[in-house]
Amino acid sequence: MFYPAYINLQNRKCLVVGGGTVAERKVVSMLISGGDVTVVSPDATDLLTFLADNGSIRLHNRDLKQGDTNGYFLVCAATDSTTINSAVFTEAHDTNNIRLVNVVDVIPQCTFAAASVVTDGEVMLSISTSGKSPATSRRIREHFEEMLDASSLYTLGFENGKPVPVENLGLPYPIYLLLDNRECIVLCDHKTSEIQRRITLLRQCGANVKGLSPDEVKSKELENAFLVISTEKIYLEDYLQNGNQFIYELLDDQSAGTHFTPNLIIDDNLIISVSTRIGVKVSQTLYERLKHQFEDNGFGAYINLLGTRRSEVLEAFPTSKLRADFFETLIGHVADTPNTCCLSLTDQNCTAECLFNWVRHGKIEQANTYITNLLNQQRACL
Repeated sequence: MFYPAYINLQNRKCLVVGGGTVAERKVVSMLISGGDVTVVSPDATDLLTFLADNGSIRLHNRDLKQGDTNGYFLVCAATDSTTINSAVFTEAHDTNNIRLVNVVDVIPQCTFAAASVVTDGEVMLSISTSGKSPATSRRIREHFEEMLDASSLYTLGFENGKPVPVENLGLPYPIYLLLDNRECIVLCDHKTSEIQRRITLLRQCGANVKGLSPDEVKSKELENAFLVISTEKIYLEDYLQNGNQFIYELLDDQSAGTHFTPNLIIDDNLIISVSTRIGVKVSQTLYERLKHQFEDNGFGAYINLLGTRRSEVLEAFPTSKLRADFFETLIGHVADTPNTCCLSLTDQNCTAECLFNWVRHGKIEQANTYITNLLNQQRACL
């Protein structure tokens, strides 16, 4: 399970290495969150070139050089070269001790994963399946787009097919932190319900958690920490002035930390985060509606089943398109009909004989048999 965090990127320096469509989406999401973005790539999409020309980003049309990652708050490697991406991670994370580093599609070389995001400019919803089922994440994202009449990041930056400016919407930057075995410190005089909620969530995500009082904490412990949560800003002021690079959440001043924990709907590895522009209150009605729809309704079990078969699917098909097509067929399956499974998104009382309903009703063996048969059929066609 990944830890949901909404990063405050306002005026913080971000580096994207790569100039393709994946890098483009990374840049757009950083810009709407107020990031100060630099791109390094010998080639760039029309939108990235347009954004550089109008001064929204800095674009260095060249290959990556040693030292390029130095001084950034967040770094993302989004090239199609494994060697370059690995070099970015090694320099940024290992050499420069940058906490927030992402290598696209390589979880072992990430401290965070990107979220699937929907926003109408005020409300922001992000979806994670902890890497177990990107196809399910996309289906939920598309449902949210229709439900809220909102946009995903895939549609921003273009109008009638032509590049347009990307505005700073004052939205946080939603990510999911990979905390397995990472050192996290919770700093407080006493454990409030909010502190206990954070500690529980950190431990669920595999973090090594230390709960300390301000009098107990030692400078070395904070220097080595990946993430710090403090009930009060004053407890961290001396350490921050000394240039410590840990990321931190301040419960007494949400906007002053590097990140905050949003309102959450969790069903095992499905995590839906709900937030708004800074200063705008989350609609309790919307939050309760989503909580009722997604918690304890089988989504977690369904995603976990798909996750257990994911490595098998990745080995079976040689290209990402074939893999994506297989998962589309799989999650769209409705027995003996030409219909496409609604995943209980448009009809929460649907009783169709589909993979989703088999799982939510405990028919795991039947679901696995169908997946195995479909895999064998499609392998035979290759």
